[in-house]
Amino acid sequence: MEPAIHYLFVYGTLRPCLAGAEQRRLIATLAVAGPATVPGLLYDLGPYPALVTGPGIVHGDLVIPDQRQLATLDIYEECGGDDPLYRREPTIATRPDGSAVAAWAYFYERSLAAATVIASGDYSCRHTD
Repeated sequence: MEPAIHYLFVYGTLRPCLAGAEQRRLIATLAVAGPATVPGLLYDLGPYPALVTGPGIVHGDLVIPDQRQLATLDIYEECGGDDPLYRREPTIATRPDGSAVAAWAYFYERSLAAATVIASGDYSCRHTD
C-alpha cells in the first residue's frame, strides 16, 4: 500500500513552464502548489532530464494529482515492468518559505553514461556549468 502523499514533485517536461503539447494534456487538470526543491542530482538526457539521489538540489514544482492521474503519469514515465525508465519514490520537497512536505518524484532507473549533469539543478536552465 502506498503512503498517503498528496504532492508530486515535477522537475522536467511535466513542469507547467516546460510542458509540450502532450505533457500539457497530461497535467492540464493538476493543481499547481508552487515551486519547490528536492535533494538530488539532475542530468540532461536531451529531450528530458533524469533525477537521481545525490548531494545536490533539484528545482521544480509541486502539483497535486489524484490516484487516477498518478497512475496515468506512471504510465507516461514508464514506471514498472522489467526495464522501467523511472521509479516513483517518496522524497521531501522544500518550499521557498522553508516548509517541507512529503512528495512523490520520478527517479531515473537507467544508465547515465551519455548524460551530463545540470549543475544548477534546474532543467529550465539546461546548462552544465
